[in-house]
Order: sequence, then C-alpha cells, then structure tokens
Amino acid sequence: MMQPKCLSVEETRTFRLLLNKNKIIHVDLKKITNYFENLSNELFYEIFDYLEGYKLYKAFSNLNSRFQALLACSSLRLKIDLRFYSEGTLEYCANSIIAPNKDRIISLSLANNILYQLNFTIFNIDATFNRLESLVLESIKSNELIPLLISLISLPRLSSLEIYYNEDSKELSNIYQIVFNFPMLNYYKLSLFVAEASYPLSIATNEQFSTIKYLIIDHCCSFDELITILSYTPQLCRLTCEQVNESDDNIVEDALKMICSLKRVSFAKFYAEFDELEMFLRKVSPHLEVLCFNSCNDVTYLDANQWERIISKYLSHLNKLEFKYEESIDEELVTTIYHENLNEFKSLFWIKRQWFFKIAIDTDFWDTNIIVYTIHSYSKDGDIFEKYNGNDQSFINDISHNMIEKSIAPDQPESSTSSTMISESNHLNIIDLSYFQPNETYYDMLSPILTNLSITCLNLTLSTIFIGTLIDFIRCLPNLDSLVISSLKMLQPRCLSIEETRNFRLLSDNNKITKVNLKQMNDLEEVQFFLDLCPRMTYFEVNCTDYVGPENVLRFILMKNIRYIRNLSLLCLKVSRTNLNIVDNLKHTIDFEQLCHNYTIKQIDNRIYLRLT
Repeated sequence: MMQPKCLSVEETRTFRLLLNKNKIIHVDLKKITNYFENLSNELFYEIFDYLEGYKLYKAFSNLNSRFQALLACSSLRLKIDLRFYSEGTLEYCANSIIAPNKDRIISLSLANNILYQLNFTIFNIDATFNRLESLVLESIKSNELIPLLISLISLPRLSSLEIYYNEDSKELSNIYQIVFNFPMLNYYKLSLFVAEASYPLSIATNEQFSTIKYLIIDHCCSFDELITILSYTPQLCRLTCEQVNESDDNIVEDALKMICSLKRVSFAKFYAEFDELEMFLRKVSPHLEVLCFNSCNDVTYLDANQWERIISKYLSHLNKLEFKYEESIDEELVTTIYHENLNEFKSLFWIKRQWFFKIAIDTDFWDTNIIVYTIHSYSKDGDIFEKYNGNDQSFINDISHNMIEKSIAPDQPESSTSSTMISESNHLNIIDLSYFQPNETYYDMLSPILTNLSITCLNLTLSTIFIGTLIDFIRCLPNLDSLVISSLKMLQPRCLSIEETRNFRLLSDNNKITKVNLKQMNDLEEVQFFLDLCPRMTYFEVNCTDYVGPENVLRFILMKNIRYIRNLSLLCLKVSRTNLNIVDNLKHTIDFEQLCHNYTIKQIDNRIYLRLT
C-alpha cells in the first residue's frame, strides 16, 4: 500500500486546533490517519455521496491504490457541478472525469454562458448518460437548448430538471411541449428572466400527459396560460408560481381539469381577479391541503364570508392557509363593506382551523405606505409580553395576570390557543413607514378600518418615528390596551404644534393603555414620554442598556413618577447580562433611598421583576 499523503503545515495546525477545541489532547496524528484508512468501503461511499465530483477526485484520486479503486468502482455515483469553475478546471473535468464516467453521473449542473465564452464544447448530453437523474441548465442559448432538450427525451432515469433561461420568450411553448414528453420527469423548474412573456400553448389531449409531480413556474404567466400548462400534468402534487396575471382570454370552465393529486399550491404574486382564483379552487384542486398566495387590486379577496363558503364547500382537506393582501394608503383607498366586515376573519370558523388574521402597515418596493392583511396558520411564537416559568409560582401567576391581554372572545369556553389567536388578531404591526408628512386625510382613511377591527395592541418595529405620528396612530385606536415599541428614537424634524400638544394631553387623559413594552431604550427621556402618555399603566417593561442601567431606570420611575402612575403594579427591567448581585443591589437602593415600601423583587433569566403592592 502506498504511503498516505501527509498533511500540510496549515492543515496540521487546523487539525490540532480542532482536537484542542474538542478537548482531545496528545493524540498521535499518524494513528488518526490509520484509523481513517481503516474505515469500511461502505462508509467511504456514504462520505463520497456528499461531495461534488471534481472535489471528490481532487481530494482522493492521488492518495493510494485503495482510493483509486474506490473511485473507479462502477457503483460509485457522481454529482458534477461545473457552474463555478475556471477554464482549466472545466477542461480537466470534461476530459478526466465526465468523458470516462458518463454512465456513473447521476447529477449534472451546467452554466453555458461560461462554457461558450471559453469557445469549447465539452460534451453532448445523450443516451450515454444512462444513469443521469438530475440536470440543471443555466444561461443556455435558445438555439442550443431546444436540440439539447430533444436529446434528453432518451434518458431513461432523468427525474429532475431545472432550466434558467434568459433568451427569447417565444420559445417557451416549444420548451414546455418537449419537456412534457420526458418519460420519467418528476420535478421541473423553469425560470425566465423576462418581465412579460406570452406563449401560445394548446390544451393537452389525452395522449399528451406528463409524469411531473412537482412544478415550479418561475416566470409570469396569465391565468389562462397556467390552466393550459396544468392540462399536461394530471399527476401534479405541488405547484409553485412566481406571478399569475389575469387572463388574456376568456376561460372556458370545461378546460379546467381536476387534478386529484394536487395537495400544495403557492403563488408568490396572484394578480388575477378573485373570481379566477375561486374557479381554480373549485375545479382544479379539490384535495388541496396547503394554499399560499399574495394578492392586491381586488378587494373581494377580503370577503371573509366568501372564503368561508369556498373552503367549506370545495376545500374540505385544506389545513394550512397563508394569504397576504396589500393595498396602498392613498387617495384611492376607499372603505368597503369588506373592510367593515374584517372581524369575520375572527369567527369560530377560523379559530377552529387555527388560522388567524393580522394587519400591518409597511412600505412597499416603490416606497409607498401600504396596509398588509394576512391570514396564516397559528404558530406558538410566544407573546410579545413574554411569560416565564420559575420556582415562585404565585409570583409567576401575578406576572401573567398583568401581562396577558384582554380577550374579545365570545362568551363560551375556549382553549388557550384560541385566546392567543384572538388576541394576536387584534394587533396592529407598524413595520416601516416611508418618510412623509401625514395629514388628517391620511388618518381619516385608516381610522374606519382600524376601528372596526378593535385593535388592542400596537406593535411598532420601525426604528424611528416622529412623536406626532405615533400620537395620531394611537388616536385611531380607541380600544388600544397594549403598546410594544422595538426602538423609539425620538426623531423630531419639528416641534409638536399647539394642536398636537393639545392632542397629546387629551390622549393621555383618555387612552386605555395599561401595558407598555419598550424593547430598546435609548435614554430616560423615552421612559418619561411613556409615563406621561400612559398614566393608567399597570405593567411596564424596559430593556435597559449599559449606559442607562436598571438602577437608574428604577430610581427614575419610583422617585420622580410613581405618584403619576398609581396603577403601576409590575415593573420589568431587562438587562443584557445576568448579574448575581443585581437584585441585592437594587433592594439596597430601594430601601436606602426609600423609593417604595411594599414590594417583591425577583430575577428570572435576564429579567428583573418588581411587584408593587
């Protein structure tokens, strides 16, 4: 047996660091090498299965005769990816790896823009690749792609095909027609880097069915074009589309063929009208289990009663629904009956299925403020007013009592999951706002929608907001009980006007906010702002910083403000580092400075809870 290849200085250093990191000391590297060589052939083949072909040959082909024999074995399956190599490496792969091993390659990835820039053709993919199962083609020119696809029909095992195409979209019809003739194709993805495309594909006949089960249409198509494509795939299980536009031609419902195997559908952008989506759900996919899509421009998508009817009658197997609808906040925003009835998305029908409704204000690609309505399946992500387990159960129960949000559930027994869903359905998340000077018209448009939803929690995740803007949002939410601020940098391009100052005072006197969570505090001025804004606060959570520590915050609240927030019963101070002495230090400060008399203080993880009694 030939002497194993020695490790380089850098490899040896890395190996020793790895050993030290794992606390393995005084190990003989020669013994480790021998142990490696003594592994079984079966285990080596499992290792080889994780390696790309060129890297596999580079690592093992020149070690010794045993590894050369392993690489030459006919049972070794090769996976070749040539998309990211230099010219010299490509030539080596073509001549030394691919040419002599065509019958052992099961996976092949090519980027023809690189190959043809180098002015050489390395090989033709034909019937000699008789074990090829997966093929990825990037940037293949149309005059080369069509002949190549025709030759691929002869491959007996090809089950996965991905094409990334940026040439003439007029060839799309031919591409689809050829691919639908592949005898064993299971997975097919076609990506087209063109804004708009049109392809006159004919409805399939009974002799033109494809074996495809997983289809990704990564390009724009109209709804009628989608229906035509699906007529070729009666065995389809999963469908993913990048963008579906409204039909170019009138749809004949008889052309919609039922696909009983279709279980999962995802539309990244579904811009067709609601009636066309309803037609699809009624006629094509009666056994659908998962439906995900985003839409806009047709407010009928917000008709909760219509959705309930469709799901109850046609989609009895549906267990996961992910739906997002966006509309711009501009002069064209009109409150409709669908906006007025958004609370229907919180009915028992939706609760039973653990699908719940959320609303957010965000900024889209064009820097336009939008309202985002979402329906999605329930997930236990935790409450934004976090709950913890600990040894002092009575103390924990008291914390929970102060943090759990009021439910607007019907007067009937319900699970904690349902309560959480209903609670989260009453959140308004403000994710981002483009820079703008809002006026009364802006809030007049939003107010009817937000008021009808009985929003009880406002969650601000944006980093900066003008105080006047925050005040105006709160004014639109008369039922607001909880306020969550990720970070409030007091961005003030101007001072509050006399009218805004008057509104702030009125808001402070009349709002119902009892819980505030300031997730990132920048200075005590922000703490003071919320104490002034929310005098009925019962729970206040503040994330302290290294510059403004828990002792400063505690003293600031208890010494200067406690007389103005008489309802405060629980203060939570979150610290960045766990300190065993921090509770003792705070107790000493409270007692020495007589900040309060009847209290209980506990530390749970990195949070310190002060209960005032």
